[in-house]
Amino acid sequence: MRFFATAFIATLLAIVTAQDVGQPCPADQAGDVGCANTPSVNGGNAYIFICNGEEFVLFADCASPFGCQTEGPKNAVCT
Repeated sequence: MRFFATAFIATLLAIVTAQDVGQPCPADQAGDVGCANTPSVNGGNAYIFICNGEEFVLFADCASPFGCQTEGPKNAVCT
């Protein structure tokens, strides 16, 4: 249960950071990744996004709404 709560909190924090795929991101964050879960992307399931230096882009789809975990600013995994 602790893992689920941690993943859920990390996902919520990523949503605030990422806003949504296609939103601008600063050039100094190029290569940074995160997790998000928004209804407009991946059917509401979690996904990994990456900053390409201009905007957030979809990096990988995850299979469940809370199936993503960040492991630092340069690594995220679908769980």
